[in-house]
Amino acid sequence: MKTSANDDYPGLGAASYALALLFIAYIFSFIDRQILSLLVGPIREDFGITDFEFSLLQGAAFAVIYTFAGLPLGRLADRYSRRLLISGSVLFWSVMTVACGMTRSFGQLFVARMGVGVGEAGLSPAAYSLILDSFRPQHAGYAMSFYKLGVKIGAGLALVIGGVLYDFYAGMGTLNLPIIGPVVPWQATIISVGAPGVLLALLLLTVGEPSRKALAANADGSTSAALPLSTVAHFIWHRRRVYLSLFFGSSMMAMAGYGNAAWYPEFLFRNYGLSKSEAGTSYGVIVLTAGSLGVLFGAWVANQLGRRGHADANVRTILVASVLTIVPSVAAPLAGNAQLTLLLLWPAEFFSASYIGVLAMAMVVITPNQMRGQITALYIFVTNMLGLAVGASVLAAFTDFVYQDESLLNYSIASINGLFYPVAAVLFWYCMPAYRQANGEAGQWNLATT
Repeated sequence: MKTSANDDYPGLGAASYALALLFIAYIFSFIDRQILSLLVGPIREDFGITDFEFSLLQGAAFAVIYTFAGLPLGRLADRYSRRLLISGSVLFWSVMTVACGMTRSFGQLFVARMGVGVGEAGLSPAAYSLILDSFRPQHAGYAMSFYKLGVKIGAGLALVIGGVLYDFYAGMGTLNLPIIGPVVPWQATIISVGAPGVLLALLLLTVGEPSRKALAANADGSTSAALPLSTVAHFIWHRRRVYLSLFFGSSMMAMAGYGNAAWYPEFLFRNYGLSKSEAGTSYGVIVLTAGSLGVLFGAWVANQLGRRGHADANVRTILVASVLTIVPSVAAPLAGNAQLTLLLLWPAEFFSASYIGVLAMAMVVITPNQMRGQITALYIFVTNMLGLAVGASVLAAFTDFVYQDESLLNYSIASINGLFYPVAAVLFWYCMPAYRQANGEAGQWNLATT
C-alpha cells in the first residue's frame, strides 16, 4: 500500500534559508563542544586539576550525556515541531556554554558541560528530518552534505576563533563584568563563543515547519506520527542488515577519523619536530580544505550514480570512499618526512570525509518520516560510543601495548587506518544488496506487513 504524502515543498529560497541557519547552528555546536581543547593550561591551573580530570570535561561530561540524550530527543523530533526543538536546543546549549564560562569550580564546569551535551543532542535528529522535508529529492543530497560540512568547518574554526579570542582576552587580563563579576581570559573566551547562539536560537524560530513527507502507513491505514516504540524496533530489526551495516561501517570510519584527529598533531610534533602551532595549523588547514571538499564531492558522486539508475548509489559511494582512503591513510604516517606526509594526508582526508553527508542521506531516505529522528539518534549513539570513546584509545593502545615505543606513533596511526577502513569497506559491501531492496520499498511502507 503506497503511503500518502504531501508534496508541497517550501520554495527553494525558504528551504535554503532554513539550511543556512541549520548549517550555522551545526558549526556553533562544534565550536562550543571543542573550545575546551584550547584552554587546557589555564583551566587546569585555576581549578588545580589533573590531566585525567580535564579529560573528563572534554569527553565524559559531554559525550556520554550527548549520546544518551539524543535517543528521547530523536523521538520528540518525529512527533512534534522540529523548528521549536532545534531552536530550544540551540538556546539551551548556548546558555550552558555561557554558564561554563561563569563556573568557579571543577564540579560546576562538569555539570555545565553536561548541559551543553544535552542541548546539542537535540540538533541533528530534528535537522536531518527537516532538511529532507524541505528539499526535493534531486536537491536533498546536496543539502544534507552542505549541513554536514559543519563537522569540518566547526572543528577548524574552534581552533582558529578560540585561539584569537583567548589571545585577545589574555592581553586585557581579568575583566569585571556586570552581575557576573570577575572573569579571567579562559572564561571570557567561552562566554564569547556561547553568547551568539542565543541570537541564532531566535532566528531559528523564523524557519518554516515543512509538511512531513514519506510517511509509513499504520495497520489501520493512517499515517500518524505517533508510532509505538515496538513498531519502530520491529521495522529496524526487520531491516537489520541495512541499518546495522551502516551503523557499524560508519563507526569504523569514525574510529579511524577520531583516532587520526586526536593524534596526528602530536605525531607531527613528536616525529617530525614541528612546533605545536605548526602541527595544529598544518593539520587544521587540511581538515578544513580537503575535508570540506570531500564532503561535497561525495554528494556529487552519489547524485551522479543515482542518475545512472543505481538504487544503491549512496552506499556504493561510501564503499568506494572507504576503499580509496586505505592507501593514502596508511602511507601518510609512514612517509618519512613532514612534507610527504602532509601531501598524502590531503587525499586521505578528502576521501575519508566524502562519506559523511552521503551516509546521513543513505539512512534517512530509506526510513519513514515517523522514524527519521530516532534512526538518526541511534546512528549518533553507535558512532559516538565507538568513535569518541574507542577510536583515540585504540590508537594509543597500539603505541603502548603493541609497539611499546612512543616514537612509533606513526605505526599506530597506520595500523588503525589499515584495520578500520577495510573493515568498513566490507560492511558497506555487505550492505549493498539489502540496501537496494530497502530503497525499492521507500515511500511504499505499510507497517501492518513489516
